[in-house]
Amino acid sequence: MVRFVLLQILAHTISDFYLQTGKSCADKAKNGFKSPKLYIHALITFVCAWLLSFSFNFWWVALIIATTHLLVDAMKSYASKCKFIFFIDQIIHIVVIVAACYFWKGGLPECFCCLDEKYIALLLGVLVCIKPSNIIIKEIFKAANIKVNKGSEDNTGDLPNAGKLIGVVERLLSFVFVLLGQYEAVGFIIAAKSLLRFAEGDKAKSEYVLIGTLLSFSIAIFVGVAIKLYYGL
Repeated sequence: MVRFVLLQILAHTISDFYLQTGKSCADKAKNGFKSPKLYIHALITFVCAWLLSFSFNFWWVALIIATTHLLVDAMKSYASKCKFIFFIDQIIHIVVIVAACYFWKGGLPECFCCLDEKYIALLLGVLVCIKPSNIIIKEIFKAANIKVNKGSEDNTGDLPNAGKLIGVVERLLSFVFVLLGQYEAVGFIIAAKSLLRFAEGDKAKSEYVLIGTLLSFSIAIFVGVAIKLYYGL
């Protein structure tokens, strides 16, 4: 059952973070049920959930997941001022997915039971360390009222492209080092990046980047340690 839940969380990660743009999210938040992108996203959610179930009969459970997803996303437009709405939204989605999987109780068809749960978790960990982590860090900044310095954001309000790329690389490296038990290497990367940033001389910018760096490493380390401990790697 854990393997099936991981597959559905993987489907959610792909549909909610990789097959959805910032403009799409903004349109849904602004227009709610009137947004065409809301229904397109719900359809994508349904397809991803259904495909990664590897079972034709799962279609009605995937439909429940997608419909719930649609309702929750639409309701976000009425609670857009809530600082923690992103995290509340994600928690509800995950709870619905887990509940739906346990309610289904069908599990994977025999022909797909060879899918190793450990490798599904590793793939999910890698995907979380890439795009979702950038969004999570941005939302934490927003919730904590940490303002990005002028010129540090791109035109869409996201973290700078260079910063996002550096964050992705450092998280992937940290994730791999944690799985290999090389915690000293993670500490070295954190120290090296922190010294480099503070050497730039702009204290305000350095503090902002340091917070982002600590959050970035924290996510990678947490995900890596969780997988390592659970699967005894």
